[in-house]
Amino acid sequence: MPILLYRALLFLLYVALPCFFLIQMWYNYTKSLGKWILQATLAGLYIFDLFLIGLWPIYGYFVRYLLVLLLIIVLIKSSFNMEKKFFYKFSIRSVLSSFICFFFIGFFIYRIFLGLNGANYSSPVELAFPLKEGDFYMAHAGTNEAVNHHCSIPAQKYAMDILKINALGLRANKWYPKDLNDFCIFGSTLYSPCDGTIVESLDQLEDLEPMVMDEKNLAGNYLAIHKSESEIIIILAHLMKGSLLVKKGDLVKEGQPIGRVGNSGHTSEPHLHIHAVLNHTGDFLFKGEGVPITFNHRFLVRNDLVR
Repeated sequence: MPILLYRALLFLLYVALPCFFLIQMWYNYTKSLGKWILQATLAGLYIFDLFLIGLWPIYGYFVRYLLVLLLIIVLIKSSFNMEKKFFYKFSIRSVLSSFICFFFIGFFIYRIFLGLNGANYSSPVELAFPLKEGDFYMAHAGTNEAVNHHCSIPAQKYAMDILKINALGLRANKWYPKDLNDFCIFGSTLYSPCDGTIVESLDQLEDLEPMVMDEKNLAGNYLAIHKSESEIIIILAHLMKGSLLVKKGDLVKEGQPIGRVGNSGHTSEPHLHIHAVLNHTGDFLFKGEGVPITFNHRFLVRNDLVR
């Protein structure tokens, strides 16, 4: 997707549409209680969908709470503008408008249901969180595609994409970062999440500019760690070129520095990808059975923070 179109889409979803719903409800041109309920339900579900499933470090992680607060204020204010009678003027236009509202209400209810059920898992592997010194945000994490785009790949069903956010809740120090160093996570030290043995490593691929993706080397620079006393392989991907401190065959201890987060491979911006796999038949990235991961016995989903 061209970067200008991508930015326009983000602006539409996170700024334009919420503002449209809030302004519409604030002025509340309808006197019909029935129509107000429809409009309030649609606005509330859209904003709750964004709150639950949206990728908030683009505009600020904490803005999601402000948006919900504004919605509550607007709904209370608009409720005083209408007559407390349930009436509805039937016309082709009103019926069509209501049908569209009900369609999107059903759509958002379904998405919210998926978002609320994004933590269904069993038999996880317990790991140490591989990053330190900062606030880390789960961009893709959970057990369905509403919160985790990896779920369609069996080996990566429980994979996580992790960002670092600053004090404003942003994943970069500029609104539209063009330099890799603008991203909070770029260059962050990576620590081994477990005791184990390095079974594969790659360290020679270039770190790419934001929105430039390597279609051939999807994982970019990566490490594969065979967790001690198990058959589980831990994959850490999109690492910085030349940053690896270990190589194939090395033994590692939990908490040991092993590299840095970069922007290599098929990635639009710097982040850490991690997943665990069983029964991989030699292909740790795309073959085998994904294993749920917990950190400090906590299973993470999109919009969770680790501090």
